[in-house]
Amino acid sequence: MGSLASLIVLRMFGGMYGIGSIVLINCFCMAFTRDWTYNLIDMTIAISEIAWVWYLQHKNKNISILKADTYFWIAIIVPFLVFGYWVMDRDFENIQYAFLSFSVNGMINALAAGVIIDYWVTKYPTKRDNFSTIPLSRIASKYVVAFVVVVSLFLITADSRRQMNEIKSSILANLKHAAYGVTQDLQRGTLNKDTLPISIKLYKEYYRVNTVILDEQEQIILSGMNNMVPGSKLDLDNYHETYIDGTMLYQKNFEKIGRDTLQNWRNNSFVYEIKTLENFPYRILIELNSSEYYHYFQKIYLVALQSLYLIMLTSMMVAAPLSRKVVSPMKGLTRLTGSLPRILFRNRQISWPTSHVTEVQILINNLRKMADVLVEQFEQIRQDKMTLEDRVNQRTYELQNSEEIKKAIIDSSTDPIISVEPSGIIIEFNPAAEQLFGWKRKEVVGLIQASSLFKGISCEEIKQRLEDFGYVRRQRYVVLTDEISGLHRNGSSFPIEYKIVEIQVGNKESIYNLFIRDMTERTIAEEEKVRHALALENLNGELVRGKSAIEEQRDISEHFIESVREGLVMCDPKGVITIVNQQIETMFGLGHYRGRSVSDFARAIDESSTKVDVQLAEKVNSFLLRELSFIETEFTFGSDETDGKVFSLYIKHVESPHKSINYGFLLVFRDRTEEERLNRMKTELISVVSHELRTPIAAIMGHVELMLLYDIPSEKRNQFMQTISAEGTRLTGLLDDFLDIQRLEDERMTYHMTYVPLLELVEGVAEQWNLKAKQRIYVHALEGDFFVYADRNRTIQVLHNIVGNAVKYSPDADRIDITVWEKEEHLGVDVRDYGIGIAEDVQANLFTKFYRVDNSDHRQIGGTGLGLYISRKIVEDHGGTLTCFSIPNKGSTFTIHLPKQDELI
Repeated sequence: MGSLASLIVLRMFGGMYGIGSIVLINCFCMAFTRDWTYNLIDMTIAISEIAWVWYLQHKNKNISILKADTYFWIAIIVPFLVFGYWVMDRDFENIQYAFLSFSVNGMINALAAGVIIDYWVTKYPTKRDNFSTIPLSRIASKYVVAFVVVVSLFLITADSRRQMNEIKSSILANLKHAAYGVTQDLQRGTLNKDTLPISIKLYKEYYRVNTVILDEQEQIILSGMNNMVPGSKLDLDNYHETYIDGTMLYQKNFEKIGRDTLQNWRNNSFVYEIKTLENFPYRILIELNSSEYYHYFQKIYLVALQSLYLIMLTSMMVAAPLSRKVVSPMKGLTRLTGSLPRILFRNRQISWPTSHVTEVQILINNLRKMADVLVEQFEQIRQDKMTLEDRVNQRTYELQNSEEIKKAIIDSSTDPIISVEPSGIIIEFNPAAEQLFGWKRKEVVGLIQASSLFKGISCEEIKQRLEDFGYVRRQRYVVLTDEISGLHRNGSSFPIEYKIVEIQVGNKESIYNLFIRDMTERTIAEEEKVRHALALENLNGELVRGKSAIEEQRDISEHFIESVREGLVMCDPKGVITIVNQQIETMFGLGHYRGRSVSDFARAIDESSTKVDVQLAEKVNSFLLRELSFIETEFTFGSDETDGKVFSLYIKHVESPHKSINYGFLLVFRDRTEEERLNRMKTELISVVSHELRTPIAAIMGHVELMLLYDIPSEKRNQFMQTISAEGTRLTGLLDDFLDIQRLEDERMTYHMTYVPLLELVEGVAEQWNLKAKQRIYVHALEGDFFVYADRNRTIQVLHNIVGNAVKYSPDADRIDITVWEKEEHLGVDVRDYGIGIAEDVQANLFTKFYRVDNSDHRQIGGTGLGLYISRKIVEDHGGTLTCFSIPNKGSTFTIHLPKQDELI
């Protein structure tokens, strides 16, 4: 920004002021930043740049600041490289970065200075020039370059930001990798208070991170960072919170006064807090220095600067010939148009320039055509002027006559007419208005507001109503009757009819004409007429309300019949169906029976019912003969009792209150299929729960009673306590299964998703079962890392359910095999047993609630039939599948498929 200000000062006030300004700016920066070396080099280069531009503009008045500044940066390439390599002893990449940062910054400042100066001299011209202009050549070159540079700068910035985000994501991945290692040590118990110093050194060697241990008061216990001393309080003032891929980190603040952004990345670092176990008494922070990624940051900056440097040079080289090609014919055309009036008056030949630019040539051709018709237009304009003067005189005479005629019409009108300005002042008041309101014209015109003659609706409300209408021939109007009344001079009021017409007389000006009619006599006659009309209206209203009540009652009845869930069939006394709602068709699908005999309908139901003793047709005939007055029964409609629907039916006569009139009888069908299914499920649930809960409770109560009644030795007592604990655990598992079913069906199951090692979970479950099962469980792992994104505890629950089933249903086998494998899109776990197997025709029911495989030959196998149902629900909630393959008497294989993430987040 210093060179930008100095270039503007140089162009506006001269070279000495420009050099003086750059010296002052750099002296201020040296005093403020204390960076003497960098600011001295910057000041030397800036002074050389200002002096070079000053010299070239002194030699060539037409050279632009951008072009002169570009020549300077091209000229010092070799001296800059020699000075940096041999004098400053810097490597080539640092020299390249320093030169590009100086040169690109300088050229962009020169471009910005040129644009600002052009704006300034045109917006605020000097006293000598009332109006300043910019040469077309400067616009064609400078602004083309500015457009290209701005667009390129946005694109390069977007690409650089993308690359920086990728590097930050890599830093986050390394921190999470180190955090995972520390967490694993915490879970295994290898990281504790005694091993902390050794572990911190190992983490620094292996993960290349520094580790900080904090106690509950946030005091530093151990630290691998130089700026965090053990025993001191945690101080993160030099860090700020930042988010990378949704994860919160602490990033070290950049130097506020630093001028080298790239150098900040060499000294920057990121701090990440590890979530420790609940029983671990300390907090753990890990820090990663970004200096290891410095060469990546340097590459991004270098590529961006190189691209900008080349884009600016290329755009300047392209813009120069382009501007010459456009400007050259335009200059000739400018000179020609300046002398065009003189040439036309003297009737001389015009030598028109030519251009290869299409738009410029079109402009030249258009000007040529304009010149051809200008002479003819001069004469035509003279004749038109004379004709226009004659028409103006005639129109003035006509307007005077029109004004007199208008005044005569207004004065002779029998209705009061008032004209009003937009401000509300009266400008016209005819004699009829004088007679109606009691005011003289000279007392109101130009003196009082029109609103003082009326009461009721306000002027603003009237204008608002006018806004609702469109103009027709520059007019719009609104009529008011009951909303307003007139005020006489003596203070009395009277009813009026009020029509206000808005007339547009200009682009934004209007006048309002008020046409008023006295409604006093008319109001009295209308009141009498209204009284007669009200009497007729009341009589008609009573008739309409009676008719509406009948129609409403009919609609309510029809809506009620169609909205009830029961199927309704209404018959007349002869057995003809008069009413049948849509539910009957939905329930039975027997077609349309309205107007047909109810006996036909009953026989159709009898033919599809499974109970032989229903005999609905016979009972309906009894109703027709009035042998029965009420029937209530139940039947199954369908092919068999398993797939059929269960219906309850009652039939009743419909009679008048005193039973003097028989309107027929009503059949009401109610679908009880779902109720029957729920009753069966409830019975099955009560049976399973009572059986499964009784066993552990009986065992617990039996052992407790023995210990209360007898003095049992301690060894035996311990055995009893272990049995009680095992049965209590079993009881807890049963209750957890029932609670899990409730959560799964209500979709209230919560999952704590994280990346878990699947192979490690499988080995842990197998090790637990090896301790208590007689079979030996073998775990086989194919090649792969086997990390899955899942809830750790729920995954262990699924593995326990499947392995437990394999143990229960292979009592005579000596082994169970578990295979963990990986494919492109998912991970898999196969649990294979060599037990009794499952018949093919019942495998489809394995994952339903309360279903248990028939094990009549193995009565000792227990269970609730809930494990596989819960397991499948949990796996499906993780986006996976649980399947089974089984051969009777050979064994079963249960396979878990879980989706695999492409990369760790």
